[in-house]
Amino acid sequence: MEPCERVRHLRKKVLNLTLEEFSKRINISRSNLNNIEAGRIGFTERVLFDICRTFHVRKDWIKNGEEPIFEDGENPLDTEILRLYALLTDDSKKYLYGYIQRLLEEQQEE
Repeated sequence: MEPCERVRHLRKKVLNLTLEEFSKRINISRSNLNNIEAGRIGFTERVLFDICRTFHVRKDWIKNGEEPIFEDGENPLDTEILRLYALLTDDSKKYLYGYIQRLLEEQQEE
């Protein structure tokens, strides 16, 4: 897998973000990100740095494919979920708790 493919894999499969969401987080245009992922243009050191800093991704993974993907085994999606959870009201937290319980029950049935 090439670095451009790893960036696309990270965005789509690992983080489940749209081009718009991912590009906004690293301060580049959606079309620029699309060109990077398609391999039409390379990414600058600044873009690489911003991806690694924002999503806690190891530079060696993007450049060479060396595992693990994340620094210290961190998954930025977990961090983002915790950040968003902290913003919820108590009633919303109770609702979310019930929803998570139902998801887990469905998952166990599969």
